[in-house]
Amino acid sequence: MSNAPTAARRRDGGGDGGGEGPLARVRAATARAHHELDTSLAVLERPWDVAGHRRWLELTWGLLAPLERALAGWARTDPGVLDVAARARADLALADLRALGVPDAELAALPECPRTPAVPDRAAALGVCYVLDGSTLGGRLIARTVVAAGVPAEATTSLTGRPGAGRRWRDTTAAVEAVADRDVPAVVDAARATFTAYREWLAPLAGRAATGATP
Repeated sequence: MSNAPTAARRRDGGGDGGGEGPLARVRAATARAHHELDTSLAVLERPWDVAGHRRWLELTWGLLAPLERALAGWARTDPGVLDVAARARADLALADLRALGVPDAELAALPECPRTPAVPDRAAALGVCYVLDGSTLGGRLIARTVVAAGVPAEATTSLTGRPGAGRRWRDTTAAVEAVADRDVPAVVDAARATFTAYREWLAPLAGRAATGATP
C-alpha cells in the first residue's frame, strides 16, 4: 500500500482488461477500486517526515496483521500454493517502528483494522495476495522517497518486504491466471475488499494528503 498502489497500477497496466484470461479479468474488474485507493493516498506526491512515517507504519501494521493471520490460516489447509510466510510484512512494520524508537508497550496497543476480508479458500487468498504483493512492488518507490525525506532506511523494510518481491508477484499472478473461470468472481471480490480495507483504514492519511500536511 500500501503499500504503494500507484506504482503497482502503472506496473500492471492500470487494469485495462486486455485479454480474456483470469488475470486480465481480475485486473479489469478491480481497476476502479485500485484507482480510488491510489487517488486517495497519492503516496508518491505526499510530503513525508519521521512522524508521518510512524503513522503510516502504525496504520499499515493494523491492516496487515489481520490479513496475514487470515492468509496463514488458509495456508495450513491448502499448503504449497503461495508462501504466505515469505509475504508477511506485519512483523517488518513492527521492526520499522522499533527502528524509529517506538517502545514495545505502545506497539502492543496498536489497533487493528476490524473489516478485512475473510480468507476461506484459495480464490479469496489469491485476491488478497494480488493486492498485497502489488503494493510491495510499489513500496520500493515509496521507500526511496521516504529515505530522501530523512527517514532512516532501516525503518522502511515493511515497504519493500523480504527479498524476492518480484518473484512472489509472478507466482501470485500465475496462480490467478490458473484459477477456474467459476472462481474468478471470488478472486475479484477478495481483491476489491482488500483495496477497500486499505482505503478506509488509511483514510486518516488521505485527509492529510489532501491538505498538503505530513501523512
